[in-house]
Amino acid sequence: MDNNFILGHNGLHKTYGLLLLLIGFQQVLLTSGEGLTPTIIAPDFVTVGVPSSVECVANCVSCTYSLSLDGQTAPAQDKSVAFTVNYYTENLTVACSVTEGKQIATATKKIQVLVGPVNVSISGSDLLNPSVSQTFSCHALCRPSCVYSWRFGSGPQVSGQGNVFSVTPSEMDRSTVLICKATNTVSGLFVYATQQITVNGTVRSASTHSEMASVVLLFVGVLTIITTL
Repeated sequence: MDNNFILGHNGLHKTYGLLLLLIGFQQVLLTSGEGLTPTIIAPDFVTVGVPSSVECVANCVSCTYSLSLDGQTAPAQDKSVAFTVNYYTENLTVACSVTEGKQIATATKKIQVLVGPVNVSISGSDLLNPSVSQTFSCHALCRPSCVYSWRFGSGPQVSGQGNVFSVTPSEMDRSTVLICKATNTVSGLFVYATQQITVNGTVRSASTHSEMASVVLLFVGVLTIITTL
């Protein structure tokens, strides 16, 4: 059974399961022994909180393997390790040692560590006036960075404006939704944030109807007085 580890500040904590990352794998070869030629198969990047795995292979039958992540050795002498990084560090160093008899060979690879997007939120008023521009901002925790795109109501998705977006609603919008999409620039992982927006057209309409009703009542009153006279 493959071993699954969580890499944290307190070391490697052993659990069990099979967690495989199916994309982004790359072979790296750095050897210090002859004939064994170990190769590390690992992704170019991992994201904090997202399961991943590494594997070490060598051209031998009776080899023993030792895998370590940032200097922390996996307990089992297995050639593959599934793991989850639960804190941020710029890079994660994977090392594999292969032993056969008196021969020892090693290989290492650095993996970039990413964060997010997480904690995505929109800042701005949820009550707007028609024909009046309002600016919103979107915030997310991302490493190395995130790009943002926006959608207001049934309108098109708008990108290239960064994390700040301006809208000018009409009275027809009434109640609608503002959506911000934050996307990690390296991994492509994305998260949506939404905010319900109310446009003051309904309030204005009610006020207008009230004014019209007052005018009608006044007109009827004048006609009544004239008829009486």
